[in-house]
Parts: sequence; C-alpha cells; structure tokens
Amino acid sequence: MDNEKEKKLSSDFLAILVDALKLMQSHAPKLDKVLSAIQVARYLQIENKIRTIIKYELTSEVPLVPGN
Repeated sequence: MDNEKEKKLSSDFLAILVDALKLMQSHAPKLDKVLSAIQVARYLQIENKIRTIIKYELTSEVPLVPGN
C-alpha cells in the first residue's frame, strides 16, 4: 500500500469517528426532552457498549495495514 492510500485510510477513519460523535451529540438534546438525565446517561452507555461490540467484531475481519 502506498503512502497516499494510507493517508486516505487514516483520514477516512478519523472522519468516521468524528461523524459518529457528532451524531451522538445531536441526539443528546433530543433525548433530554423526553427522558430523564439518568435515562439519557444509560442510553448513551448502552449505545457505547453496542458500538464497542460491533467494533470488536469488525476488527477480527479487517487486517492491519502492513508496516515496514
């Protein structure tokens, strides 16, 4: 893999993380309107756990970028 492809992969990866965070941040005020603070915190914790499990499962299928 050449340097440009590696840079693009890194950039895309970071963009995905930023987008996921922005999505969670945009949902929080909406949740605050209909749920208690404890329920919102619990929702965010569960959401985080689910995302962590998904990431864990995906990492077993995605190979590491080869190094020098």
